[in-house]
Amino acid sequence: MNESLFIRLVKYFYGINKPFDEFTNKVISEAVNKVAFGLIIFLFASIFVSLGIGNFDDTSDIAIGMIFADAIAVLIALTYMDIVVKRHGLDEYDYSNDSERKIAIRSFIIQNLITLVAIMTLLICFNLILGGGFDFIFFVIYPIGFVFSMYLGYRRKFK
Repeated sequence: MNESLFIRLVKYFYGINKPFDEFTNKVISEAVNKVAFGLIIFLFASIFVSLGIGNFDDTSDIAIGMIFADAIAVLIALTYMDIVVKRHGLDEYDYSNDSERKIAIRSFIIQNLITLVAIMTLLICFNLILGGGFDFIFFVIYPIGFVFSMYLGYRRKFK
């Protein structure tokens, strides 16, 4: 069965290794529809709010506020999808052989490293935009905490 690009992305992003049956496909589709509808409502509301605030405040402040609001909306959507995946046990899988397990471990590590690089890049950009308000310790403590949480996720999933 050929899977759509969307299904392959969901499976890759959430570390799902087993094929989707009809129930799983229905659960994921419902969750995605809720997320898409919520993001559409958020985008329309943020457009009108930014137009209203634009009459009273500087537009650069609105742009920075929109960046943070969009980032929070995406994090909420990803958290909701993660809750749905974990609630239905879609991320749990018994590996039939060692090579399948190694592929899943490699995928897990690559996903988390890409996430770490993306978040650190965003932190650096926000630091530059806000004029260097973050301390160096923040850029050291966060990656150490992220790597520690990645290790705990690895232990939960693969040990």
